Amino acid sequence: MRLIQYVRLLKFRYHLSFICVIMGALIFSDQSFFTLIKQLLILYVSFNILLYGSLYTLNDIADIKSDSKHPKKKYRPLPSKSISVLSALMFAFVFMIIGLAVSYFYFGRLMFLMYLLFILVNQVYTHVAKKIPYVEILANSLTYPMRFFLGVLLVTGKVPYFLLIAVLLIAFGFACVRRIIEKRAPGWEVRHVLKYYTEAKLIVIQIIALSLILVVLVIDYPLYIIWYLVIILLYLLLIFGIHFSEQLVNFYKWLFLN
Repeated sequence: MRLIQYVRLLKFRYHLSFICVIMGALIFSDQSFFTLIKQLLILYVSFNILLYGSLYTLNDIADIKSDSKHPKKKYRPLPSKSISVLSALMFAFVFMIIGLAVSYFYFGRLMFLMYLLFILVNQVYTHVAKKIPYVEILANSLTYPMRFFLGVLLVTGKVPYFLLIAVLLIAFGFACVRRIIEKRAPGWEVRHVLKYYTEAKLIVIQIIALSLILVVLVIDYPLYIIWYLVIILLYLLLIFGIHFSEQLVNFYKWLFLN
């Protein structure tokens, strides 16, 4: 049972974000299918399981006080005291060191520096930006274009600036979805920053972000037109979809509130 609690710290449900890495690699890869799969699997283990397993654990340590007051989050391993803070810190430290070592010795210096950047952005969000309205939405969104670029960096040295902006904008819209779901659920008052948002304001932000994606598409046309259309379709389905699909809302409740 104790092992299961450590597995819960890894938050495998959040690993859906690795799709950003896969997309970045697929768009720019000229490697063979099996070589790319091997690279992505090693990256998944070192980045999502080891590095982000460590970061998720550090975030949970920082959030113990607020999570313990939340009707659902209080059952997480740390606020429920299934795992001690000291044990969680040791777990996070070991996973982070191994993840960084794999990034440096297997993928090289640039990937190692990207891993360090993820640590920096994550900790700035957790300890500073998370308490500032709207800034926390932007900071929460930044890691998604970073993930996309991580996939690009895995296979090439190109920097698709406008495509990265589009990924940031869809992440921004998705971050607004999270705040909408959290505000609809009991116990949202625990996160004090949520009192500054209304659902109407968040929807307006989502519409603006979608409009900016269309602007970026026009500026970057005809490059990556298929992928821009994919981004727009996903935006309509996964972001505005919460206003039409109860199943999608339930999925997001499972994703964000457990």
